[in-house]
This record gives sequence, C-alpha cells and structure tokens, in this order.
Amino acid sequence: MIEPTYRSNMQCLKFIPPILSILSYQALHVILVLSIVGYAVPTCAHSARTILQDSTLTGYVLELESGEPLQYVEIKNLTTGELVESRADGRFSIAVKKNGRLQFEYPGYRTDTLVVIEFDIKRVYLTSDGSAIQIDEVQIQAMTDTRLAAEIKRAEKEGQFTETSQQRGGVRISPSRWFGNEGRQARQRHKQLLAEQERRKIDARFTPEVITSLTPLKGQELELYMTKYRPTVDFLSTADEADLRLYIMDTYAAFKKLTPEQRADIKAPTDESP
Repeated sequence: MIEPTYRSNMQCLKFIPPILSILSYQALHVILVLSIVGYAVPTCAHSARTILQDSTLTGYVLELESGEPLQYVEIKNLTTGELVESRADGRFSIAVKKNGRLQFEYPGYRTDTLVVIEFDIKRVYLTSDGSAIQIDEVQIQAMTDTRLAAEIKRAEKEGQFTETSQQRGGVRISPSRWFGNEGRQARQRHKQLLAEQERRKIDARFTPEVITSLTPLKGQELELYMTKYRPTVDFLSTADEADLRLYIMDTYAAFKKLTPEQRADIKAPTDESP
C-alpha cells in the first residue's frame, strides 16, 4: 500500500484494499511473479503527477526450469527506448513510469513484455523457446559484443554432452546430446561464434591505423599485408603495444621480400576454420 508523505496529501489519495498477495501469470511464454498488495488511485492533479514520475524498478531474471539467474538479458523500456542488461546474478535496474512497459529479450528464450504496476522487486522467469537456431555469418557479424557473448554461452550449454548430477553427484553422459542433430548444430554454432569473437579481438588491435603509423603501406599492399600477417588471438592476448609494434615491423620487413608471384598467392582467410 502506498502511503502519502505529507498529511496534506491524504485527501488526494483513496486506498483500495489488497486483493491478492501474489499474482502469477504467463504472458508470451514468460512467467512473471509480481507482488501486488493494493495500490493508490490519485484523486487530484498533484498526486497524479507525483505517481507518474519516473521510478527505478529493480528485479531479477531467472531461468524458469532451473531457477538459475540469466546474465545479459536485455531489458528495454518501450516508451523511452532505454536499454539495460541483467548482471551475473540476474539483477537489473531500469527507470520506468507506472503503467510503463518493459521488454525482456534473451537469445534462445521467448520474449515477453511486463506492464509495471508496482515498484517492488520483481522476479521475471524466462522460458526456453526450444529452438536450435541456425545462424549464418551475416547474422553473427551483425551481433553486438554482448549478444555474441550470450550466444556463445548458450551454444556451449546446448552442445555439452555431459552434465553434473545434482542429486547423485558425478558426471552423467548424454548420448542424445553428443549424437543428436541439435547437439551437433550447437557445437558447430559455437565454433562459428568463437571464431567471430576472436576476429573482433584481432581487429580491435591489428588496425590499418596502427600499421600505417609504422609502415608506408597503403591501398592494395596494405590489404595484402594484413591478410598475410594477421596475428593470432593467442599472440595478442599476451602481447603489449611494444610487442605488437615489433611484430608489425618484423613482418613488414618479410613482406617487402615477397616476390610478385608470392604476393599473388595471398588469399583472404576463409570462415571454415574456427
């Protein structure tokens, strides 16, 4: 129940007694557990303006079957466009007005919309859509880094062929996950997603700007050099900026020694290998 801050506002509010202590319902395949303990109906303009001001809604996003928290769930205020993500413990906070709508979206789970009535802590349960999504290279490249990380986590989970038993302990092997079509697709998708993640890590440091600051390369020669001497993500994970500069200068010296025939054989890497 909402109580007025000042006695002068008492006449502006009339209270409706609590009807339900807990209301659980399913909308668009997402189970929302909301605490409803009654609400205040404004009877004057001042109270209406006060209640309609932005408030911060806090809650947790959980997986319905396991109850595990879901990280990287995108929560969007459909009125303002504000977008936040849930943390590792599933917690989120977002500004929203009373009667505002929030959309919850996560790869592999059904999207749902919550209408905010009360501002107490919400627990939002998402249900898996049960699909084995096929992702092509264009879709992968269009993903944000956050979405890519979430897809990698999902594909890794779907492609596992062993699982830990919570009741009996130990590890249980699941042949259906190993030999099944969905398991194979998930492992292939996992390889594609990891390859894209590694590509982005390399592109973030091995850039034309860095190379042209150390060499006179430009145009087609720059493209050939960057294809031929593209570093690995393992090297970049341990190399500092000085190591990278030395690598570029050493490989540029080797590039200058290539014959025209050797340069003609340089081809862009394919997407077949992870």
